[in-house]
Amino acid sequence: MSIIISYLIFVCLFITLAVSLYFGLQFIKLI
Repeated sequence: MSIIISYLIFVCLFITLAVSLYFGLQFIKLI
């Protein structure tokens, strides 16, 4: 059960990183 929870946390962190990277690139293009 703990394996599933740690996997979910990893996926959430990865999605957060991808979204922040995406918005960061959009912000750089804006300048």
